[in-house]
Amino acid sequence: MRSFFILFLSFALLLASSSEKARVQFLASKVERSGSIVTAEGSVIVYYKDLILQAERVVYDIDRSVMDLFGNVSLTKGTEYALLSDHVHLDLKNERDLFSDYFLTGFETQLWAKGKKAERIDKKLELEKAFISSCDVECPDWHIEFSSVEYNLTTKWMDIWNPTFYIRKTPVFYLPYIGTSMEKKRKSGLLRPSFGVSDRDGFIFDQPLYLAPDPQWDLQITPQYRVDRGAGIYTTFRFVDTPDSGGYVKAGYFRTKQSYVEDYDLKNRSHYGMELKYERPKVFTSAYGDDTDGLYVDITYLNDPDYINLQATTTAELADSSQVQSRVNYYYNTQNNYAGVYGKYFIDTSLSDGERRETFQNVPIIQLHHYQNRLFGWNALQYSADYRFNNYFTESGKSIQFQEVNLPLTFYTSFFDDYFKFSVSENLYYSYSAYRHMDETLKANGVESDYYSLFRNYHTLDFYSDLARSYGKEFHTMQLRVTYNKPSFSSEKGDTIEEISVLRSPRENLNMSVINYLYGAEGEEYLYYRITQPILYEPLEEADLAFKRYGDLEQEIRMKFMKHYEFYTDLFFSYYLHSVSAATSYIKYSKSLYDIMLNHFYKETLKDGRTSDFFSMNGTYRSEAGNDWYANVAYDNLNEKVSRWGVGIHFFRNCWDLDIGVRDEIKPILTSAEEADSIHNVTLYFKINLVPFGEYQHAFEQEL
Repeated sequence: MRSFFILFLSFALLLASSSEKARVQFLASKVERSGSIVTAEGSVIVYYKDLILQAERVVYDIDRSVMDLFGNVSLTKGTEYALLSDHVHLDLKNERDLFSDYFLTGFETQLWAKGKKAERIDKKLELEKAFISSCDVECPDWHIEFSSVEYNLTTKWMDIWNPTFYIRKTPVFYLPYIGTSMEKKRKSGLLRPSFGVSDRDGFIFDQPLYLAPDPQWDLQITPQYRVDRGAGIYTTFRFVDTPDSGGYVKAGYFRTKQSYVEDYDLKNRSHYGMELKYERPKVFTSAYGDDTDGLYVDITYLNDPDYINLQATTTAELADSSQVQSRVNYYYNTQNNYAGVYGKYFIDTSLSDGERRETFQNVPIIQLHHYQNRLFGWNALQYSADYRFNNYFTESGKSIQFQEVNLPLTFYTSFFDDYFKFSVSENLYYSYSAYRHMDETLKANGVESDYYSLFRNYHTLDFYSDLARSYGKEFHTMQLRVTYNKPSFSSEKGDTIEEISVLRSPRENLNMSVINYLYGAEGEEYLYYRITQPILYEPLEEADLAFKRYGDLEQEIRMKFMKHYEFYTDLFFSYYLHSVSAATSYIKYSKSLYDIMLNHFYKETLKDGRTSDFFSMNGTYRSEAGNDWYANVAYDNLNEKVSRWGVGIHFFRNCWDLDIGVRDEIKPILTSAEEADSIHNVTLYFKINLVPFGEYQHAFEQEL
């Protein structure tokens, strides 16, 4: 052993002194040198730069810096790739390598390749007549055979010529060329195309172009072609301006063929729009301070729901109505105060241009709030203040300025060692509405004044108790509360109109509630029960309905039992209907292999007589093979029909996953009558993800 290491060290020093540019170290059972030729045999290990090579026999020409390895050759290059081969030829001086009968695997790409001949020239690796995969080597679920591949080790870009995709041993499809990046960083170029077939629109093709010239922004341009309908283009500009903030700007235009417009009676031939979304916390504040602030922007302009629907790839992305709301919110929060400036803008594409001009927008909304705090340093006496300003306006020039102030002063006390608590509040409420350029509207409503003001003082008495007790290993908490609101003084001037609701202070009422929680031995909640009963002393609405003394009795229950089951219901009982007026319920079963949920929603509205009643069910089964089988269905109990359904299966494997299914879709559209309509489709979809190439998805639509 001693002579072996001496032999190793001597040859390492000799080779290092012979060539500074090619430092080669050998570890072998036998090493011989004849002139400039070094021959090593018997479990040879060679170290060169970031290469580690093993072979049965190695011949190295020191002068030419050429090395040949024979028999069970293995090569590892840093963290980039590893290779097995029968013969490897390395030209260390010219950075050119040849591999025969090789097996190659990339550590970063997760791909492996197998073939007869491969060559590396500097930073480019070329493979000929081979196949690649990321699945099990012995029996891969998928692989790609090709005539040649060029892979740039620096840019991580791979060019594949004449690829044929196989599932097991069955060829599925052929392409003349595929170019893709193996790097996880953003890179400019063509993204994967998307294909689909629609009963109305025919063959659908999208080809995105991706540009990423800067780490802080990128741009995606997606031309779209629908054979039977027309063509369009969509762009998305994404950006980040700080480590915590970012957003995107989206715009698109689609031009529909005139024949398609006439066949389906569309309102618009062109569908276009623009979106801006942006979020930024800490606009003016620091991460190290107590104050916080934030900006949220969500603005959408469109002329038609099809601007959204033509881009959608999932049901969740479809426009669910003809109405769109834009919002801009900014807030600044301190320990004692809160300030917010908001805005809401509404677009209803089903309205005519004249009707849109009469739509009230809500910009700006200003809120100033002082959190509850001690008065005169006395803990038992607390006060707070709230101010709100709303500006409503229409494009035709109408406007309403609505302001309100709420000033509560509350006294807290407790009795019997905090078993019984009591608070009394004096609340001052004032609101003022000013109407501008609304003479015709005021006259139509029989209103003579151009303003309305309300001042109201009301009392609030709150009796409550928080109790807790253990029963062995279990624990029970209960809160009993009775709250009474009583207006004491009210002064009204001017007139109200339907366009705005001004009454924010409570009318005289009494509200009683009991809340219970039960916890198990490990602290887990297994029962929640809440019951609430309001009693009204003056009507909440001045509608045609008769005054109802007792509000709906509400009972909310959540039970978790047998580890995997959960039952929930929130039920409202009407004394005047002598039945349930509203209910939301579900029962859920959740286990490692199953997730099943049955939902029911019911609501009856006294004012307009409308009733909603439907069931829905969702289920997922996770098989031991690693697949998710899922289904959902919704049933309209009033119309006695299925309103929505979908079934599918999601296969998960180490080297791929596939989601395939059928779903029921309803897409809103606009007709020439300027009314919202919809298209009812059944869609067959599949989405496949091949590691590491990424995701491909396609859909086929059939109108019902």
